[in-house]
Amino acid sequence: MTTDATSRERNPFLEAVGRVTLAGAELDISLKGLLGAIVLEPTLIMYANSQNTSKLIEFCKLALKVGHLADEDVAEISGCLGRAEKCRDRRNTIVHAIYALAESGNGVEAMNPMGKKLGYRVSSISVEQMEALTDEVAVLRDDMFRAGWNARAGKMPGMRPIPPRTSGQTVNGVTPKK
Repeated sequence: MTTDATSRERNPFLEAVGRVTLAGAELDISLKGLLGAIVLEPTLIMYANSQNTSKLIEFCKLALKVGHLADEDVAEISGCLGRAEKCRDRRNTIVHAIYALAESGNGVEAMNPMGKKLGYRVSSISVEQMEALTDEVAVLRDDMFRAGWNARAGKMPGMRPIPPRTSGQTVNGVTPKK
């Protein structure tokens, strides 16, 4: 057993899976923050602390339906929630997969269960695709914070809304794509 961490062989694929896992946890934290920004119901916020990504998105959608936010804020937050659902689905495909070398011998395939006794759905996956997902989550988290702030706090006396990102501006070292 080696105790020297520098002597271990690095595995870029597994490191990318770890970054996707971390990005998923950060997405959950941002969804809880968004919920706290748009709803003034402490019981719902407390209940949200133990929920998964899907339930957090549902809570945010519920808050938009029953809350009193401006239409443009609801539209912006709804767009963020739609992107969050897509990121969640892509994250789940990566994190909950069984990996195997592709039959062609080039690359890796992710096998996800289709249902009990139905077999697996196979899709190819690359480190680049995983890195792109982590970048998308970083940009989405920034957009959710801005949308949540602007919906409530940015409208309070003495506070200002956060302006939209300018072209070429980075988020955690990521330059968002248009």
